Amino acid sequence: MKTKSAAYIVSALALIASACGGPKQDEFTTSDAGTIRQKSEAFVTAFNTKQIPQIMDMYAENATFMPPNRPVLRGRDAIKNFYDELLNQSGATNLRLDVSEAVGHGPIAYQAGSYEIEYKPTTGVAPRDRDRGKYLFVLRSVGGTWRYEYTVWNSDLLPSGR
Repeated sequence: MKTKSAAYIVSALALIASACGGPKQDEFTTSDAGTIRQKSEAFVTAFNTKQIPQIMDMYAENATFMPPNRPVLRGRDAIKNFYDELLNQSGATNLRLDVSEAVGHGPIAYQAGSYEIEYKPTTGVAPRDRDRGKYLFVLRSVGGTWRYEYTVWNSDLLPSGR
């Protein structure tokens, strides 16, 4: 009788322990890191060819964007307006990203590195304005597709006029 009771208790404990484990998350793999690096290459190509729809396809619906010297932008509409202004009015071009890290855990990853970019000259025939600094993308895998959820970048240079 004691053996049956002990067996029931052990079975119940095993069942409870397995229920508390939660769902197993997919591991972040080297393939994921490669996909994220390819995404940054596609981002640079879309940016430099002013393909705003392709850029926006890379962002999550709830994305948050933190550009330098600007307020926080939330949502794809605000981010789209920012890219439209940056690419079409400020003449941003020749973006280069140097990816130093692309790591993650489960469905969350980040990519960090440095950037260089050029802008239309602010005066007549002056050479193009240049900027350089560092950036961070936080990505989430949604339905097997990595999308930018947070974007932060800041310049290593002082804003003009300072």
